[in-house]
Amino acid sequence: MFKINRRKLQTNLRDLGEAVNVITTGRWIFYCVILGVFAGLSALLFSYLLNFIQEITITNMAGIAVPPPAGESERLIKLVPAHFFNHFSFRYNWLILVLPAVGGLISGLLVFRYAPEAEGHGTDAVIRSFHHNNGIIRPVVPFVKLVASSFTIGMGGSAGQEGPIAQVVAGIGSFMATKLKMTARERKILLMAGVGAGIGAIFKAPIGGALFASEVFFRKDFESEGLVASIIASIIGYSIYASVDGWEPIFLFNPVSFTHPAELPFFILLALVVMVIGVVYTKTFYGTKSLFNRIDIPYYMKPMLGGLLVGIIAFFFPAIIGSSYGYLQMALNGNLTVTFMVGLVVFKILATSLTIQSGGSGGVFAPSLVIGGLVGGIFGYGVESIAPGLISSPEAFVLVGMASFFAGVANVPVSATIMISEMSKSYGLVVPLIFASAIAYLGTQGWGIYKEQLLEHRSSASYRDELMYNILRQVKVRSVYQKVERMPSINYRNTVSEVLNTFSRSDTVVLPVEDDEKEIVGIISLYSVRELIQQDVGGVIIAADIMHPPRFLYLNDPLSKAFRYFIESDEPEIPVLQPGGGSQCIGILSERNFLLEYERLMTQKKSEV
Repeated sequence: MFKINRRKLQTNLRDLGEAVNVITTGRWIFYCVILGVFAGLSALLFSYLLNFIQEITITNMAGIAVPPPAGESERLIKLVPAHFFNHFSFRYNWLILVLPAVGGLISGLLVFRYAPEAEGHGTDAVIRSFHHNNGIIRPVVPFVKLVASSFTIGMGGSAGQEGPIAQVVAGIGSFMATKLKMTARERKILLMAGVGAGIGAIFKAPIGGALFASEVFFRKDFESEGLVASIIASIIGYSIYASVDGWEPIFLFNPVSFTHPAELPFFILLALVVMVIGVVYTKTFYGTKSLFNRIDIPYYMKPMLGGLLVGIIAFFFPAIIGSSYGYLQMALNGNLTVTFMVGLVVFKILATSLTIQSGGSGGVFAPSLVIGGLVGGIFGYGVESIAPGLISSPEAFVLVGMASFFAGVANVPVSATIMISEMSKSYGLVVPLIFASAIAYLGTQGWGIYKEQLLEHRSSASYRDELMYNILRQVKVRSVYQKVERMPSINYRNTVSEVLNTFSRSDTVVLPVEDDEKEIVGIISLYSVRELIQQDVGGVIIAADIMHPPRFLYLNDPLSKAFRYFIESDEPEIPVLQPGGGSQCIGILSERNFLLEYERLMTQKKSEV
């Protein structure tokens, strides 16, 4: 008869429980789904508010048509009755001179009054929070960023929605983690997931958005810890956004595939051209910031000045308004001349720099795609006009330019490739996309649009702290401590003079304090006693008045525990007690020995890397 070995069954179930933590897994799935829901709803709200403002101001007041990409739905704006906008149908073209300035002023007042972190494109602020602030973003930032960006872009600023929505949803993730009392590590994972979900939703590129969240924090390394959370949240956010806005990709493109290896040299040449334009773009972008820093006017007025300059450009060249995605779609359709594309590249670089670096709120993602795509269009259509039939699809160079340019200026070669593929459903071009992106990325690593990006994991203070903690956790106190022959104890009733006399018979500068039952109730350092003796109060104050909370170690304790004690107590030594839980001190761990061991371990770790 078959019998169940209950002990073996319990062991197997325990092992399975350790391997598959259902509770933890379910909890994280739930958090990521909730964050994804917020991402989708936030992206819908942002798109609606931006389009609503743009329809009133740019379209009806200034009478300027802003062409959308073929895959962008008008379902959101149709929620408002059409006759509502007739109240604003002035059709005065000259208003474009002042509308971006008004949008900049509104944005400046909001940002510099309530959330200075919302200035600019937003992604750098998220990266800075990740590396230097344990993923903490103030709760007011998402709201201010969403509203300020809507007015900046909706009233004619040259910027995109992607950076702002990344900061908005990252802020929501940070807020969730704080309210749920998560650790700093868990908060940063939710912040990453927020970035991926926001980008994935508004770009309709869930996988690319998740990969972007893992790639954007470092120039050379990949932050893989939050990738799964980003994927879950991004897919949920994308599903909600696309359910309302439509499932079509942002750009419609006749599918082509890479079948001509002889075209690889042309993709190499395009990558080299993109590298040069990328450096020009980055230098112009941050050079503009330096110029605005020198202008001595209130900070909230600088976005207004930048908007006024953008308005002047837009009056003569309105294609720079907003994201300019519609003109990118025209380039994909072959409906733009090379001369027009050259002009749009030049003015888009200038207008984007003025909009964002003056303090306006908007993203650099969309302008980067437009600039790169048009550079690719100039190259592809230029080659086609000089040597017809030499390349199979000039339009394909637009997509390759988009991916390689952003891969270079943002140091995100993998996610740029996947996002462009998702945004245009051009999966047949993955090979030239990743090929050109890799070349552009390698050539522009010294430059970047995201100044807060760090080179690699070891450059991050939070990563170094975690690495140090993990290393110290593997080393025991017994390998570093010093045995002490003479380490008398102090009774908590002893006066300061008696305490000093006890120290004269000790080999240490820290001694335990005991109660009448010989239990350790505190510790005293020689330095604090000397200060009191100099004040001539040695016979008045007793040990109980000056002792610190008891902190001691056992031989099998990890050095990570000692590190925490040194930080908390600021004492030069920590007593080490005898094994078995007794209260007899057998030695001390000095700060000097601890630091020497730490330096040895870190040197050994670096040599292994």
